[in-house]
Amino acid sequence: MPQRRRRPLCLALVVLMCLQGCLSASDVGSGQETDGEEVAFPNHNPDEYECFIHNDWERCYITHVPDSVTQDSNAPLIVELHGWAGSAFETRALTEITQLADEVGAIVVHAEGIIVDNTTLDMGGNEESWNAGYCCGDSLYYEIDDVDYLRTVIARTVENFPVDEQRIYITGWSNGCMMAQRMALQASDLIAAMACTSGYLSIHDAEGYTPVPVMEIHGFLDENQQYTNTVNWGIVDENRRNLESMQSGAIENMYDWAGYNSCEGSLPDRNEPGAIYSIQGFTNCAGGSEVALITIHTGGHNLYPNDACTPDFVWNCFGSQGVWDVNQMEWDFLSRFAKETVV
Repeated sequence: MPQRRRRPLCLALVVLMCLQGCLSASDVGSGQETDGEEVAFPNHNPDEYECFIHNDWERCYITHVPDSVTQDSNAPLIVELHGWAGSAFETRALTEITQLADEVGAIVVHAEGIIVDNTTLDMGGNEESWNAGYCCGDSLYYEIDDVDYLRTVIARTVENFPVDEQRIYITGWSNGCMMAQRMALQASDLIAAMACTSGYLSIHDAEGYTPVPVMEIHGFLDENQQYTNTVNWGIVDENRRNLESMQSGAIENMYDWAGYNSCEGSLPDRNEPGAIYSIQGFTNCAGGSEVALITIHTGGHNLYPNDACTPDFVWNCFGSQGVWDVNQMEWDFLSRFAKETVV
């Protein structure tokens, strides 16, 4: 009897060992397949700065490439520009634009303005900034050529990744929005469309400009770039003590772009009221371009979902908490345009 009991037990152990061996072999095979998968861009790290020397300054940027983008892709490019005192990494975390980029298969570049330590500027020194015209900080003081810098960043990205050169878009927040609008005006040969938040065009040198679709999103309660004008900035910032900079505001900005884009009509032909935000603008403009203004009725300076509170600058604080989606608004506008459709 004892022998008869041992025999089935031995057979069961043999069967279990065989099954275990099959499972182990399957696991190893699966792991080998995973290890053997090709990575489209093996040398790229989205969490490391890519830096180069431009006009004797070290300039840096970071690049996000969705997993869906391969060497054979023809992906749109979004260049997102931070606000004053915001780094590339901080802005990527604040706006969360990379989540949308993953959904639509767009490459995203977060370029970074210059920061000069220990400067003696009364306004805006020792922080990242863009030379967008009458603003801001060290970049303005040192007369940094940020238009050419961003052209170079875009050229490097086109060289390294499968970018559709007909779909290069630019966006930004605050000082970055101002810089995005300067790029639309002065790099119109490159930019297919522009959409940004909480900033106005602050330079009007439009030599060689060809129409670019533009959209600006502005909070009616913006504490920094007032919806009506920037007269109060002239009190503290001598660079804004001129009629051109003070005659700003969301409506004025829209009409400025309507002039540059040779839009028909003296009044907007697009008027879409809404409970959370309203849209107005011009749709019948030269070369198939458009001009749009989205007014967020309860929006402040920060229109992105996350808070950006700092102890010194209260206007950078509360975000949308998901009540509206700035990234989607911008993409819905930008993605309608490609360079060959705007001539």
